[in-house]
Amino acid sequence: MGRPASPNTRVLHRKLDDGQRAILLAAGRGDISAGWLEVLDAYSCLYSLGYRPGMDLRMASLSLPLECYKSAHKAV
Repeated sequence: MGRPASPNTRVLHRKLDDGQRAILLAAGRGDISAGWLEVLDAYSCLYSLGYRPGMDLRMASLSLPLECYKSAHKAV
């Protein structure tokens, strides 16, 4: 294991397993860096809705307006 975690960290080096890489690639449409930013944005939204570390995400639900599905379909 590397150095202890610090809130002052500016650069993150981490070895990704295949599942983590697949998630970041999917989130970033093939760009791992963009996927990382999407995951951070998603976490920010979850946090603002009351999610906190350690809570079971399997119990969460999400409702999106129909317009979101239409615009997402066009973007793909």
